[in-house]
Amino acid sequence: MEQKYYEQPPAPSSGQASAPEKRVYAPLQRLMLLFALALGGIAAFWWFGEAGAFFSSTVREFVPAYAVFWAVYAAGFCAANPKRALRPSSLFLLAATALLFLRYAIYAQAETSLLNLFVIPLLLMLHAVDCAFDVPACREGQYFSLYLRGWFVAPFACIGRFFGALGSLFPSGKGSPRARAVRLGLLCALPVAILVASLLLQADAVMAYYLTNFLKGLSFGSFLPRLAGALLVAMLFYSFLHAMTWQKPAVPDAPYQKAIDPESVLAALGLLLAVYAVFAAFQFTYLTGLAGLPAELTYSEYAVRGFRELCAVAAINFAAFGVCLAFTREHRALRPMLLALLGATALILVSALFRLALYIRAYGLTINRILPLWFMLFLLAVLALCAAKLYRPKLRLIRLLAGVLVAWYLCLSALNLDAIIAKSVLADAERKGGLTETNANLLRYQLSQDARGVLLKSPLREQIYYDVAPEDIPSK
Repeated sequence: MEQKYYEQPPAPSSGQASAPEKRVYAPLQRLMLLFALALGGIAAFWWFGEAGAFFSSTVREFVPAYAVFWAVYAAGFCAANPKRALRPSSLFLLAATALLFLRYAIYAQAETSLLNLFVIPLLLMLHAVDCAFDVPACREGQYFSLYLRGWFVAPFACIGRFFGALGSLFPSGKGSPRARAVRLGLLCALPVAILVASLLLQADAVMAYYLTNFLKGLSFGSFLPRLAGALLVAMLFYSFLHAMTWQKPAVPDAPYQKAIDPESVLAALGLLLAVYAVFAAFQFTYLTGLAGLPAELTYSEYAVRGFRELCAVAAINFAAFGVCLAFTREHRALRPMLLALLGATALILVSALFRLALYIRAYGLTINRILPLWFMLFLLAVLALCAAKLYRPKLRLIRLLAGVLVAWYLCLSALNLDAIIAKSVLADAERKGGLTETNANLLRYQLSQDARGVLLKSPLREQIYYDVAPEDIPSK
């Protein structure tokens, strides 16, 4: 049900017919128009202008416009929710967003710079949901639906409020006769002013010259589509701000109904665990070297094959754990079986990590291997927290996992990843007795300036710059 935070007109006196309810927007709701229009203007005219930031040659050139856009959004959202925006969790998420922007001033690593352009909106949506809703511990699964609602419902649910707020800036009715008179005068004078202006332009060639050049400079062919785009962005963001502040859905506070029969769950878990036992036997045999691989497989091929599938199986196990814990009726065997499921998940994660370690040992580190490695370590942390949830039912697992994920990503962002990659490649080259031309090109042309210090200090510097005369090799 909609919460009516907007102002209400006075009730009609006795004896008068009740008129339809008229929405009168509060000053704060009108203020949100300013933020929404500013966001539309930044997106349409700064991002996508004639020399727009979106068409910059590098991500770092686009970041100032991107940072201003999201700073204006964050200011607007916090202005709409001043008390809730000061909660520790909300401040933590805003600080995390600021640190991700700060990273652009410190590191130039290309892949994470691009990745952060997508992570920042995801993080700010998490902040919006945290500010807008109080979800009880017994209904933490609601966070997923509320997060999706923020993306796919809130920007469209209150579009009419945008036009209503715009209309409220131009009051009408008995209370504003002067405003009506002014609008009537302007309306009557408009055609006369156009006629007079056209006559004056014909009478004064200088005035006609400057006005014509000015209109050419406006380039209405591109200006009008951008203006329409600005209004579209403003409309969607105003709808989002209104829906997340004044038209929030109620969050149930009753625990989930435990409707799943425990015997069915135990049977399903038993079958899964039997499959995992067979998988464990193969992993122990081949990854420990007790049995050789088939002739057509190398260890590096075995290591990389199936990595994504193992991660998908781990995700399925975590989902099954959550559903069983929330919706299954109590049974004395349920906790041991869920612990066994977590143990099987640990086996899968360790197997995936071992495969990844084999692949890294064979080919060295790249950003495409660092990110999965970071994600696998995060999943191990998820595993530990899920085990804790079994013994501490009141643990706010979803909120805690979200906080750990953000902190984990901040730790990754704080690292000089290109320098780490360079050290790994150089260490592998020293172990093998030399640097290949492919790896030398990777170090010189695929890594950013973040790795320059490592390259210049390396004893393999001459191999890195294999096509440069020794006297021309950079030293600093």
